[in-house]
Amino acid sequence: MNKKIRNIAIGLILMALIGIITVPKILSDKNKQQGDGRPNQDQVLQVEAYVVKPKDAENTLQTVGTVVANEEVEIRSELARKITGIYFREGAYVGKGKLLFKLDDSDLLAQLRKLELDEELQVKQAERESQLLEKGLITADEYDIRLTNIEKIRADIELVSINLDKTEIVSPLSGIAGFRNVSEGSFVNNTIALTTVKDISKVKVDFSVPEKYMNDFSKGQQISFSVEGFEEEFTGTVVSYDPQIRENTRSLILRAIAGNPGGKLLPGSFVKVNLRLSIDPNAIQIPTEAVVPKQDGQSVFIMKDGNARSVDIELSGRNERYVTVSSGLSEGDTVIVTNILRLKDNSKVKPVKVF
Repeated sequence: MNKKIRNIAIGLILMALIGIITVPKILSDKNKQQGDGRPNQDQVLQVEAYVVKPKDAENTLQTVGTVVANEEVEIRSELARKITGIYFREGAYVGKGKLLFKLDDSDLLAQLRKLELDEELQVKQAERESQLLEKGLITADEYDIRLTNIEKIRADIELVSINLDKTEIVSPLSGIAGFRNVSEGSFVNNTIALTTVKDISKVKVDFSVPEKYMNDFSKGQQISFSVEGFEEEFTGTVVSYDPQIRENTRSLILRAIAGNPGGKLLPGSFVKVNLRLSIDPNAIQIPTEAVVPKQDGQSVFIMKDGNARSVDIELSGRNERYVTVSSGLSEGDTVIVTNILRLKDNSKVKPVKVF
């Protein structure tokens, strides 16, 4: 029995010794296989590369802005009266001069009728008095008073007629009618906004540019901009600017005009604007995916003698596909654009595609 126990103990000891020897070796081999995801010094990594060559590059400022209606008016009543009719649909197109609201004019019509009768009577009396004046039966002063009364009545008729015209509220421009804020029968005055009309046959685009670029734009410059929800790119022309720097942002507000076929662009829309400031005929541009962000800047890997070399760079601009490099690269450098995260200095590389 003791012999059997001794043999089992010896076996367990031998198994433990084998484990102590082999397990570290297995783990070491596994770690060598996994590593940090980067190739060892002798491994050759296949990459795609881009040969740096000078090219024309646009110096483009990217900023944001807002769409504004070409013309917009808030409709109000000049008179304090009751609405007796509404003659438009919300969100529908209304032409210039289109009747939108009708106000109660019954008392004005009565006043006008009374004044017209008074005028008729005064004119007849003036005709009789002119005959009396010729015969010397009345003085010239009496006749002048009669004529003055007629002119006063006619002035009152003109005033009432003006107020009658104001009871018909028409659209001062062609555009899209907004929501109406009143109903038929409502009593309104000049403090109540009845509705709005917006002309969006073309639109304004207001956007800001940093103060340092205030000398890099001019009227007539073209902009391109995009709007959320539309794949297409829109264009516009700079027409004016607000001659004051915003103190809180140190920026200048520019305004461009853009066509709006189909009424796609709506006031208040957020837009991303590209403003071309200048063209650099000898710019160095590389694909965006080649850039490696660092804590203190950016770098790229270039290929030299079959090895990867890390080079710090400075950027001066970018677009959707390329970045413009102001320092760190020269014409003819071969920049690696794939497998960037697996590279380190002196990694061996083999180009499978160079463009």
